[in-house]
Amino acid sequence: MYEHHQQTLENLVHKLEKDPACLAVITSGSVAQGHAGVNSDVDVHLVVTDEAYEEHCRNNTLSFVDREVSTYEGGYADVKVINLRFLELAATQGNEPARYAFTGSEVLFSRIPGLDELVARIPVYPEENRERNLQDFTAQIYLHAFYFAKEAAKKNDPYLLAHAVSNLVLFSGRIILAYNRVLFPSHKALLDTVETVEHKPKNFRKLASELLQHPSAGKSVRFATMMLVFYNPGLSFDQALGIYVKNNERSWIDQPPPLQDR
Repeated sequence: MYEHHQQTLENLVHKLEKDPACLAVITSGSVAQGHAGVNSDVDVHLVVTDEAYEEHCRNNTLSFVDREVSTYEGGYADVKVINLRFLELAATQGNEPARYAFTGSEVLFSRIPGLDELVARIPVYPEENRERNLQDFTAQIYLHAFYFAKEAAKKNDPYLLAHAVSNLVLFSGRIILAYNRVLFPSHKALLDTVETVEHKPKNFRKLASELLQHPSAGKSVRFATMMLVFYNPGLSFDQALGIYVKNNERSWIDQPPPLQDR
C-alpha cells in the first residue's frame, strides 16, 4: 500500500470513529486487493447502526465521497454505507459482486466483536450455486446466440444485436469464472478477471472484443460454439429455452422484478 493511501485511510478512520453511529470501517477496492495505482482512490465500507443506515437509505446517501481526508492531489475516499445485517447476509447469500467487494478487506476500526471472522467469510466462492449457475449461464448463451442475434440480423435491429452480443460475452465470461471457481467482480472488471484464470478458451478476450466491436449473427454463433466446446452441460435448445423463461420472464414471481423490467 502506498504511504499516501495509508495516511488517507488513517485520516478517514480518525474522522469517522468520532461518530457513535460508526460501528466499523473496512477497506475495499483496489487498495484492499493490492493492485491500486499511485493515483487510485481509497474505498471503504462504513458500517453504521441500523438507525443511521435507515437514515442514509431515506436520504439516498448510501455512497459518498470524502475529499477532505485525502493526503494526495486528486485523491479521495469512496465510502459505501452498510449495516451489520448487510455483512451477515453477504456471508450467507450475497451475490458474487457483493462477495468480491470484500476481497482482501481489512477491518481498520470496529466496535463489533468477531467482525474480522465475519468479513473473512464473505469473499468465498459459493460452491453450492456452481452447477446451477453453469447450467443457467449456458442457457443464456443458447438464446442470445442462436435466437436473439439471428432475429436481430433478420430484422436489421442494431439494439437487439448489441443486447444479444453483450449478454453473450457476459454469460460466457460468467461460465469461465464459475468453471474456475472465481467470483464475478463486476461488469467493469469482467474481462480483466477472465484474463487471470487458468482455464478458458484460447484468445477469449480478443474474440470477445471483436464480437462486441463488430457484432454479427454469424460471429455470435461461432463464439457460442467455442464456449459450448469449452463447457457443455448437454442442454437441448428446448431445455435452454425453459431455463431462460424461468430466469428472465418469470423471475418476478418470487421476488420484485429487476429495475430494467419494472
